[in-house]
Amino acid sequence: MAFDLQTCRSKDELESFTRQMFNVELDKRKKLDDLKDEVRLLMNGGDPLVKPEEPEEATSSPMAGRKPLQFVLNKNTNSVFIYNPRLKKRMGVDLEFCDQQGNRL
Repeated sequence: MAFDLQTCRSKDELESFTRQMFNVELDKRKKLDDLKDEVRLLMNGGDPLVKPEEPEEATSSPMAGRKPLQFVLNKNTNSVFIYNPRLKKRMGVDLEFCDQQGNRL
């Protein structure tokens, strides 16, 4: 049976899932809802341990100096999400670069 984040009612179950899928240890001292938010961030390619940086001074264009987003396709689940450098070791094994619709590049 697939893991369902909405119906998960145990910190232990959530921690087991994140350890298996993302090789990340959760801080079980936090509330369950906060832990679920961290897992959602991981599932979308984010890193919950990295604090968001404060924006620098406004530039002429909001996209100036930024790299375009890269997307990856999980071959096992056929789900598409934003690429994160932490996924580098899984590339080629069960992840492939794709466009936003899941078409392989």
